[in-house]
Amino acid sequence: MFASTLLDVPRPYIDPIDSLVEALGIACLALRRPAVDSTITLVLDNQRRGIHLFPSTPLTQSTIHHIIGHVSAIPNASGVVIISTRTTAPIQPQDSMLLVHTTRACQSAGFELIDWVVIGSGGLYCPRSLTGAPDPWLASATFL
Repeated sequence: MFASTLLDVPRPYIDPIDSLVEALGIACLALRRPAVDSTITLVLDNQRRGIHLFPSTPLTQSTIHHIIGHVSAIPNASGVVIISTRTTAPIQPQDSMLLVHTTRACQSAGFELIDWVVIGSGGLYCPRSLTGAPDPWLASATFL
């Protein structure tokens, strides 16, 4: 399934991030241990190269505006990958609504929410799987 390993972490400003594994490899560098409820935002330029990485509080309808404010101040920001960590089960009932709200808020701010990944007790998942949204990594992964 994965065409990359965590040893293939893309270099900032140089290598494009072509897969979910690569995005997670970068985000893992900033994850707090032991795990706490939090969010890591990976900011990408228009060539999908990582240009910024920052932590924040857990993703909610109000904290997305803090994230958008931070991303909007970064020159050349074109998209984001949001990685949420939860100390409970990764899937929560409000995730599909939060995904729609976050996607629209990012679009209104002028950049794309490429993906949102949730890591929790028992695994990880992408809330887009609840909404039937297409996998944003498929097109780029075919070239690996």
